[in-house]
Amino acid sequence: MSDQTTPILAARAVGMRFQGLHALSDVTIELPHGSITGLIGPNGAGKTTLVNVLSGLAVPTSGQVLRHGKPVRRWGISRAAGEGVARTFQGSTVFTEFDVRRNLEIAALHARRPVQVSHIIDMLELGHRAHVLAGELSFGELRRLGVAIALATGPEVALLDEPGAGLTGTDLDLLSDVIRRIRDSGTAVLLVDHNMRFLMSTVERVVVLEGGQVIAQGAPDEIQRDERVLAAYLGRSTHA
Repeated sequence: MSDQTTPILAARAVGMRFQGLHALSDVTIELPHGSITGLIGPNGAGKTTLVNVLSGLAVPTSGQVLRHGKPVRRWGISRAAGEGVARTFQGSTVFTEFDVRRNLEIAALHARRPVQVSHIIDMLELGHRAHVLAGELSFGELRRLGVAIALATGPEVALLDEPGAGLTGTDLDLLSDVIRRIRDSGTAVLLVDHNMRFLMSTVERVVVLEGGQVIAQGAPDEIQRDERVLAAYLGRSTHA
């Protein structure tokens, strides 16, 4: 087991090619213990491809995925899940015919370490809805339930793909608080979201992709002043 200074999960010089097209080129990213990293970039920048690689859904054509500083072999989605990497998808999948608690209990059957379902429910502020059918939840509650299901597997890393999509106002503020609580529990978080105000106010560090390459990394305030980022992405979206 590595120490707390070694990133839980990392990509080193990762490349991904599809029929001659470079979706990712020499991408390096680290997800340290108890951290929130944001991943942004214009459409087609390679964000989903990178998340697919980190979650084991795709195997890079070059470079390596490292867990606790050691290269992993035969990295696949089952292996990644078994090694403590949980991922949400843009369209969260829940069992609408079961209540919130039962959804988490089902997910916990596959947990790599003991989890307390009640603690997760409270952390996601779903305690008052624990016995409500998932199909009766509000849109914001469904988004939080999707994150809760990922946490019920007992992960060390949570890859959150557009968890704020379609949310506004207090729902976004609540989700931001929830993600910080996940960080405080020791889980490393990678947050992908198109809502720049939400993302920049939630994360500690931002990685920017353009054309499959990392063009900037840094604190949110640094990234928002970076001319390369403004030209590539932020300048076209932050005032939308």
